[in-house]
Amino acid sequence: MMMDDSFELAPCGLAVLAPDGSFTRVNRAFRDWTGYSEAELLGGKRFADLIDGDGKSFFSDLSAALAQCEEIADVFLLWRGASGQALPAYVHFALRRGGVDAPAAIHLAAARGERRALQEAELERGKHAAEQLAAIVANSGDAIVSVDTRGAVLNANRAFSEIFQYEPAEIAGANLANLIVPEEDRAQYEEKLHESFSGPSRARIVRRRRKDGVGMDFSLSTAPIRDESGDVAAISMIYRDIAPLTRAAEHIEFLLREVNHRSKNLLAVVQAVARQTARLSPSPDEFIESFMARLSAIGCSHDLLVSRDWRGVQIADLTRNQFGQLDDEARERIAVSGDFVEINPRAAESYGLALHELSTNAVKHGALSAPGGSVELRFSLDRDGKFYTLTWRERGGPAVRAPARSGFGGTVLTRMAPLAIQGESVLDFTPEGLRYRLSAPLAEIVMG
Repeated sequence: MMMDDSFELAPCGLAVLAPDGSFTRVNRAFRDWTGYSEAELLGGKRFADLIDGDGKSFFSDLSAALAQCEEIADVFLLWRGASGQALPAYVHFALRRGGVDAPAAIHLAAARGERRALQEAELERGKHAAEQLAAIVANSGDAIVSVDTRGAVLNANRAFSEIFQYEPAEIAGANLANLIVPEEDRAQYEEKLHESFSGPSRARIVRRRRKDGVGMDFSLSTAPIRDESGDVAAISMIYRDIAPLTRAAEHIEFLLREVNHRSKNLLAVVQAVARQTARLSPSPDEFIESFMARLSAIGCSHDLLVSRDWRGVQIADLTRNQFGQLDDEARERIAVSGDFVEINPRAAESYGLALHELSTNAVKHGALSAPGGSVELRFSLDRDGKFYTLTWRERGGPAVRAPARSGFGGTVLTRMAPLAIQGESVLDFTPEGLRYRLSAPLAEIVMG
């Protein structure tokens, strides 16, 4: 009875054929699929009658083939159902030879073609997804490794080998703890390994070592790999190098300290500019005009510094920026030449203010206020490479006389600028035109 039930209730179509191809037995799945009743199939219907095309020839060839090999698998057929619809099928044939009193019989098992096509498509999609995942793991920049429940390495990607400096042959089958876990971190590693049996764990910062003994910090994520029965078969581990993040955090911290330091310095400069401008301005309107112009000059220097992350600026760029306040005709009359070096933020503030005061004075009172006037600006490094000098010479302007009292511009040029860079300055009011020289040790103005 149990054998009969297994035949009748099987999910695929089962049938038994006599040597002449007539049906002697069919199960429910076969009947439901083809649409024929048991009486129709067993009442004289032959296997060849269900096949589109030359069914008799097919059965004849099939019988001859089975006589030789007794079993043929995965034959694709197109049957015709009771309603006339086409039924694609994959059929397995087996010859069962009879005894003295029992004739031979052909047993067949048929699977619906469309269902198999769907299964094969699903398998293909699964294979493609697995290949994609394998490619992602293989080419990931993170070190990815799987270990068995005892911690022995099953698989490791290329990044694992490169980061920890082991050859693939040294990794496979080795105990992961012996490869990369420092002795003092073994207990933490074992705890993390056992945690992973319960499910994916949150990333944790851990210390690991390379083959050469160098320690490195990683963000470690783990997850169990389960077999078909749901038991944990392995543990996957993803080690992400956090050195770039650490360096970025350190750089941000450095920039914040720099901003704090620079802000304090800038406030001190602004206070000094405001105080001196107010003290020497004859009216509130002139104070506002002069103060705003000087703030703009300071701002120009800081814009350049910010654009280069406070790593210093080229003196040529700073000069162009400060002369941006002048019109085209005035700028063309300033000849700039010499040795152009990269200067540090403190020097940029000093040179920026000095160039602003020199160019503003030249436009208002000096060589650039007259049609034929000109300025020669030169930056030079001495022969020993120890001192850097800015020289400003005006020609062709109105006759020059020393002022009765020094204004804020004179204070910037003779006190503030040289003092900030440990230098010296000379300001001469010669009849031919203003002369200015600012010299400082190169070590005080270039980036350290």
